[in-house]
Amino acid sequence: MIETSRLILRPLTEVDLPAIAAALANFNVSRNTGRIPHPYTLADAEDYFAWLKTLAPGSLSLSIQEKAGRIAIGGIGYQLVGAETIPEFGYWLAEDMWGKGYGFEAAAAMTHHALTIGGYGKLKASYHIGNEASRRILARLGFRELGLTQTYSQARGGKVDTMMTELAA
Repeated sequence: MIETSRLILRPLTEVDLPAIAAALANFNVSRNTGRIPHPYTLADAEDYFAWLKTLAPGSLSLSIQEKAGRIAIGGIGYQLVGAETIPEFGYWLAEDMWGKGYGFEAAAAMTHHALTIGGYGKLKASYHIGNEASRRILARLGFRELGLTQTYSQARGGKVDTMMTELAA
């Protein structure tokens, strides 16, 4: 568990699944992700919860919760993919939580964790072109842009222009 001034980043529980499913059923949220399908259902949330048990060692996936609440309002983590040695960092927030600074607060705490406790020297992250909120968060954290590519978005059902970024310790 990681605490910030207003948030708790903690492991996802089964109690969170309806809130996660409701938040990710919103296309405005899922469209900014690569691996989250649209529509998103409770069955998708249950599958994701089961998948968490298969994460590679050195990966961490947590839910984001307001300290004042007892419900997940987003997700955040870093994951080693395949034979990669640099983890991929990502996050999302329910749309009604946008504009409150929670994205940056959670991202700052999780990147600090990855680079200190996790022991990684670098993190990779990306954002879809047009997702200005994520672009600003990553830039403010010190991620530098590496270049434009196209990645597949499950929610959009096709390739989208994506900026690849990297943060060094």
